[in-house]
Amino acid sequence: MTTLEITNGCENVAKLEIVWPNPNPVRAPRRRRSFERAGERARCILQDFVNDRRLGYWTTTCDLEVVAGGRAA
Repeated sequence: MTTLEITNGCENVAKLEIVWPNPNPVRAPRRRRSFERAGERARCILQDFVNDRRLGYWTTTCDLEVVAGGRAA
């Protein structure tokens, strides 16, 4: 019997355990990419998820327009 069991008078006492965080937590995607086509042009948008501990939001980090068949002006 442990000291806690003797003082409480019961044998089914909850035991304290140390629980370690998962070293490989499952994370939600923090970056997303969308690709839209319109005729000979295409638009690629890259967004990152920003979490400021109160509110999470998506911000655009790159907005690229791809034009087929020539140099950009």
